Parts: sequence; structure tokens; C-alpha cells
Amino acid sequence: MNYFLRFIFCIVLLVLSGCATQQPGIGKSKELSQCLQLCEQRADSCKQQCSNNCPRCSLIASDEAAMNYLGYVHDKQVQGGYVSRGLNSYRDPLQCRKVTCNCTSDYLTCKQGCTGVIQKRLQAVPYCT
Repeated sequence: MNYFLRFIFCIVLLVLSGCATQQPGIGKSKELSQCLQLCEQRADSCKQQCSNNCPRCSLIASDEAAMNYLGYVHDKQVQGGYVSRGLNSYRDPLQCRKVTCNCTSDYLTCKQGCTGVIQKRLQAVPYCT
């Protein structure tokens, strides 16, 4: 019986010690807030300086496609032929597949890095229209 009570006491002690919360130290929370502030500054800087983002790439690609298409139409009119291609024939669907500005993703990764654990996940590449 005495052995059984000791065993129960040890189990209860282990369960209670597992429920104890860890209080972050003052230095740790200060470092965390500084790190988060640095992440926010980097995200703001990224948003201001970013030039190769999805909307801009799509706009440039559409303008280039329109210019090339108008050149094609002009050539066909000069030759007296029929216009058989459309505007989308001059739009490269892979041109804006990978843009270099993804400030939100960079911010979330930086924020996770402040806690010391970066969670990785696979996701599809965003499609620019």
C-alpha cells in the first residue's frame, strides 16, 4: 500500500509540474519587442522600395504585349493580310510567375524568427493576372 501511495504521489507531482507555465524574463520580452519592431521597419522599407511586385509586373507585361500586338496589326495591314492573332498571343504567361517582392511573407518569416522557430510550409506560387 505504501508503494502505491508513493507511485500516485509521483504521478501527481509530474502532472502538476507539466502544467507550470514559463514566465518570460524581462530581457527576453525586451529582445522580442525589439526584434518585432525591426521586422516592422524592414516590412515598411520593403513596401516603399519594392519595384518588382505582382501588379507592376502585370502592368509592364500588358503594355509590352499591347505594343507588340499593335506592331503585328500594323505589319498585317501594310501587307494587306488578315489579323489572325489576338492580344493574348503576345502575353507571356510565365513572365510574372516569380516576382521578387513578397513583403508580407518576408515579414511573417522575420516575425517567426524572433521567437526562434520558423515554421515551413509548401504553398503554390501566387499567380499574377
